[in-house]
Amino acid sequence: MIPSIIGSQDIIFRFALIILIALYGLFALIVAIQIGNLNRVVHQVGFSGILNFLAVIHFFTALALLAFAVLFL
Repeated sequence: MIPSIIGSQDIIFRFALIILIALYGLFALIVAIQIGNLNRVVHQVGFSGILNFLAVIHFFTALALLAFAVLFL
């Protein structure tokens, strides 16, 4: 009985981790969209490009983390 409980907890943990990383990726996408909207409103030439670049890199890093978790966990 004990090994089956431990095995099922491992699967539950992996599934929960993938769901949480997916939610984090959704958060990163929303941040990137909001920064794009902010850049259209504010139009600061020197700062907008850097902030938009960081938001897009943040989103793609979250996607890479999700892919890593799905493939290797």
